[in-house]
Amino acid sequence: MPGMISRLRATLPRLSRVLRAFLPRVRPHGVELGSALVLGAVVAVTEVVKPWPLQIVFDLVLGAPSTAVPQRLHGPSALFQPLLEGWSPGSILIAAALAMLVVSVIGGIATFSQTVLLSNAGQTIVARLRRDLFRHLMKLPPLYHGTRRQGDLLMRLTADILLLRELLVGNLLDAIAAMLVITGTLAAMLWMDWKLTLLSLALVPLVALASAYFHRRIKHLVRKNRDREGELAASAGESLGAVHVLQAFDAAERTARTYELQNRSSLRSGLKAGRVEALLTRTLDLLTSSGTAVTLVIGATAVARGELTAGGLLVFLTYQRTLFRPVRQIARVAARSAKASASGERVLEVLEAPVGIQERRNARDCGRLAGAIELDRVTLRYPRGDVALDDVSFAVPAGSVAVIRGESGAGKSTLLWLVPRLMDPTSGVLRIDGQDIRNFTLSSLRSQISVVFQDSVLFGMSLRDNIALGDPDATMAQVEAAAEAAGVLRFAPELPNGLDTLVGEHGAQLSGGQRQRVALARAALRNAPILILDEPFSHLDEGNRDHVLAALRRVSAGRTVLLVTHQDHPGIRADLVVVLAGGRLVSIHDVSRPAAEGVPA
Repeated sequence: MPGMISRLRATLPRLSRVLRAFLPRVRPHGVELGSALVLGAVVAVTEVVKPWPLQIVFDLVLGAPSTAVPQRLHGPSALFQPLLEGWSPGSILIAAALAMLVVSVIGGIATFSQTVLLSNAGQTIVARLRRDLFRHLMKLPPLYHGTRRQGDLLMRLTADILLLRELLVGNLLDAIAAMLVITGTLAAMLWMDWKLTLLSLALVPLVALASAYFHRRIKHLVRKNRDREGELAASAGESLGAVHVLQAFDAAERTARTYELQNRSSLRSGLKAGRVEALLTRTLDLLTSSGTAVTLVIGATAVARGELTAGGLLVFLTYQRTLFRPVRQIARVAARSAKASASGERVLEVLEAPVGIQERRNARDCGRLAGAIELDRVTLRYPRGDVALDDVSFAVPAGSVAVIRGESGAGKSTLLWLVPRLMDPTSGVLRIDGQDIRNFTLSSLRSQISVVFQDSVLFGMSLRDNIALGDPDATMAQVEAAAEAAGVLRFAPELPNGLDTLVGEHGAQLSGGQRQRVALARAALRNAPILILDEPFSHLDEGNRDHVLAALRRVSAGRTVLLVTHQDHPGIRADLVVVLAGGRLVSIHDVSRPAAEGVPA
């Protein structure tokens, strides 16, 4: 027993933490939830009153006049007997039947209305919570996403939030409604026979202790199962996203077997949680059945002695079942709360993850920038301790082309990520036009920068929509002009619907060179003074590289260009060549040519 109590004490603070974090999101729905609570009280009253017509019929209509021992009326029969004096048995029977129907209709309407109110509030809470969680995920730095599996984050965004809704809306109100039914039923039972009521109450602590014992076990198993389901979803997402690689290396079957092992592990975890939950249900069934059996024996003896009528015993047994039903409901709420609190902790874990890149309170709009970039003793150290950039300083004049070279791991891509503040340096300052970029709002700064990544990221929509991401307010003519400048119109007319052709998830319907040109068109449409290119020629054959180079010359003209590459490409002439090695600046070579020519052939 002490161990069970200590486990319960350890569990309650975690549940309390989840409730404190998320209950403020419930407060705007106070009217709906308050109305649902009132309706719950109506339902509780109908549950208490529902057996009354049954006892009246048994005692006043079907009562046996030949009973040897005179019987004393209790409860509803004693209450309504004076009012029914002179009524024929048939009239009493019809009135009792009508009363049962009216009570059932009132209870049904109240239950329906309560369900609708709770559903509306719950769906709205889920929609807003999912919106806030997604927005927070969009603000978290790339380093965070790099250490998390997408499938697991998707589980938190979908299934975990749905379980959290049950905790915030369904479970809390179910528990309150159950307490109302318990209160009303106990009052009616005490009114009828206080001795049998005390006997019935003796089982309540046993039910509560059994629920508390299983609560912690269920929560632990469900949390473990949710984590494994997240890993399973992440594994499936990775495999489906790289199915061509797996097939090319004849690894599809091996991956399927690995997935099957993970699936079995998740299945075992889920089955174990299900067994514990079923054991809880069966334990509660046994306890309540035992209580009913004892009450039946003692109550039948009381009927034989004339201390209780047969109708009174029947109604009391009905009340006892009614009493145990909300007690069991509270136990089920505890089990569901264990599941939901585990999911709530997973959602809260994401929401509490620090955004990392924060705007200063006095941050201002940067306006239109010229594009002069300066790194002043910039050092960046990853949270795990390794150094990506170490005391790097150099300047790129506005409108110049800077080629950044170095072997893999030299810190080239990390340096590029500092410019749009996808990351912040650990020390040192990065300036644009002589201003610390941390003085600018993130939105205004990033609006002045166009980025083309090594792996061109396209979305499963049309070519036109992918290009329009560069400037959502652009006209169709501007989108087509950007497509022309980037060479997209050289291949788009050959596609089924031209620029309106769907490119598939991650642009799977296009070649690498075509995807890169679409990314350049997106950058061209943005018309930003700074253009960042991260290995734009990697994975391209010679023909596609020539097409991308031609597009790059047109798109980069008049802009400050930071081009990361680890190879020399004929056709690229730079104003500045920066060489990195191991995160340190090795050399800077100033070619000293006119900056306005862009990247000429």
